[in-house]
Amino acid sequence: MRLLLLGAALLCSFNAVAAFPPSSDTAYMPKPEYPAELANVVGDARISLNIHNDGAVTDVKVLSATHEAFGVAAKAAAEQWRFQPWKVTANTPAVVDAQNTMIFSPALTPDPFPDAQSVMHNMLFQPCSALNEELALFRKSYPKQPLSSAPTFAKTSAALLLPVFASEPESQEGMKLNRQLIDALPDIVRRCQEQPARMYSSVLPKDLQKVFGIPG
Repeated sequence: MRLLLLGAALLCSFNAVAAFPPSSDTAYMPKPEYPAELANVVGDARISLNIHNDGAVTDVKVLSATHEAFGVAAKAAAEQWRFQPWKVTANTPAVVDAQNTMIFSPALTPDPFPDAQSVMHNMLFQPCSALNEELALFRKSYPKQPLSSAPTFAKTSAALLLPVFASEPESQEGMKLNRQLIDALPDIVRRCQEQPARMYSSVLPKDLQKVFGIPG
């Protein structure tokens, strides 16, 4: 399974909560502008949006952002997105509810997004202490959002769900693994709190470690 986030140029995790995800291959998805006032700051913003069968996007909302300006930039970009229209059938709804995480970094210009593989590596091999801090801030700022919306977990889901969006044969396996991740989140959080020196990748379920190439 490829470990690239959907739309590597955007480096955004695009996690539809409906059974039918629209394809990003023919989508128009301009990147957000990096806020000039946040010099040398790396962060992310997670949004929700509705994608309609005519390709239009509506109801873009900021779910979380490490800085308000990142949320504003992400929302402004997503409101311009357009997708390939599809025919409504019994298996393809007229509207898809989706969520998306965008990573912001000033390190690369003019493209403000870090390399997808580097972000995945840094995420998987971050210490549990860093994840614990992220979750504490996330819960304080967004107490009504589920654990799966926290940045690290959302990005992990995006990597697992990539075959779904690419309409690959492994799509069913991707959805199964993502469900396994979501079910394991309380245990992942508990283990990280108990052993903050461990790496995030080491507390993932064994099947997920195998997918990400983590040595057993």
